[in-house]
Amino acid sequence: MNVCDLIDSLLSYMPGTRHLGLRPQTEADWPFLRALFVSRRWAEACAAPGWGDAQRLAFLHSQAELQQRHYAEHFPSAAFLLIEQQQAPIGRLCIQHGAEALHLVDIALLPAWQGQGIGTALIQAMLREAGDLPCTLHVEAFSPAQRLYQRLGFRSTGEQGFYLKMQHPPDPHSASADS
Repeated sequence: MNVCDLIDSLLSYMPGTRHLGLRPQTEADWPFLRALFVSRRWAEACAAPGWGDAQRLAFLHSQAELQQRHYAEHFPSAAFLLIEQQQAPIGRLCIQHGAEALHLVDIALLPAWQGQGIGTALIQAMLREAGDLPCTLHVEAFSPAQRLYQRLGFRSTGEQGFYLKMQHPPDPHSASADS
């Protein structure tokens, strides 16, 4: 499935979010993606004693670049999408569609857009897209996002370093499972 087909499919499962859009991430999106990363990690960086804001920002920018390289290396066929509200970027969604599973690589929203059901709608659309494939993800062991994933039916399947591995079973009622 190509990225455009994936976007169309995901959005078709989200009819109540008419101003929400998805598009492929480009190099021009890097400033936004870096700011998104900083918004996710700023509180953690503030816990580092003796650092000024400029040092925190430089550290987080370097971490954002490392994350981007890691994703490109370990998930080369993933769909890296920007989440938009009325054509303004508000987050990102990265999905690796494999033969054995649909893997949620990353989902992130700017703080102002969190808690409004957008992440839930996107993950539910991803689950419907998966059909008879399981959905997998890794989440930091201390992340509050675990509650969202558990509420949506993901269950822990073990640990990998600092991360908890989670899986959502395939939908037994999907069209491809019924064939």
